Amino acid sequence: MRDRDTVKTHLLLILATFFWGTSPLFMKIALQEIPYLPFNTFRLLSAFITASVMLLFTRSWRKVEKQDWKYFVIAGFFGFFIFQIGYPLGLTVAPVSIAAIIMATLPVSVMLINLLAGMEKPTLKIITGISLSVLGAGIIAVGVNSSVSSKKLYGAGVLIILIAEIAYALYTVQTKHVVRKYSLFQIIFIIVIFSLIPFSSMSAKQIVTLPFSSISLLAWAGVLYSGILGICIGNMLWFRGIDRLGSTKTSLYANLPPVFGILSGFIFLKESMTVTQIAGAFTIAAGVILVNRKGIQKKA
Repeated sequence: MRDRDTVKTHLLLILATFFWGTSPLFMKIALQEIPYLPFNTFRLLSAFITASVMLLFTRSWRKVEKQDWKYFVIAGFFGFFIFQIGYPLGLTVAPVSIAAIIMATLPVSVMLINLLAGMEKPTLKIITGISLSVLGAGIIAVGVNSSVSSKKLYGAGVLIILIAEIAYALYTVQTKHVVRKYSLFQIIFIIVIFSLIPFSSMSAKQIVTLPFSSISLLAWAGVLYSGILGICIGNMLWFRGIDRLGSTKTSLYANLPPVFGILSGFIFLKESMTVTQIAGAFTIAAGVILVNRKGIQKKA
């Protein structure tokens, strides 16, 4: 029964990365009609409403214990919000290929945070799997054309993305302290608030002046897809993985979204798929499979 539950968790994590990998397609469409800040506010609002409805329907709210608020604050504001605002901002001045490589180091950051906190002793298998996963992301990045100058490449954009990556590592590690005490709906409900409130305040003026009547249904579909499936459902499945597999193992799945992004671009946008990108996808998969082939001694 435990093996069946583990397999289910892996499949759900793949589904989460599918939502994350395909969200950029819908986001790209929506961002053609809705400015960045209002767009993020709307998709966070859709995630918040979805989590609220699920929370009310399941009646799974429980009072947050005083000592747990620090985990929510670190995960919600210093992790989720910083990442939500930092990663897209970094992409405006740094190439996607470099961003992919930086984000591929997420498992390394998670492992180091756990190691510093004394929560995990990495094994050779985990280190090898993480290395394969990072290598795979690097191989995929080689196949991405970029005309960005070296000055921008190693400038502010790279630094912002690096900060966003570390923030998401904190988010991944800190949520493991609450996933067994509170429902997934409650966790995403609380965490999204830490992003929704500041985004709402920053985008208020732009939202008031938006020409709502001219925004297409397709653009709103992009908001709902990236908000409900990308943020709400995707992160709930991420929390389940952290609970069942541990933060280090789960973090390896963060390298799969580019694979689904390439596939969705190939299928829906008729973009080319190179042998290099395919090789990178298989290398990432090999790293994930290696680490999760057998249980590690201690979850983190």
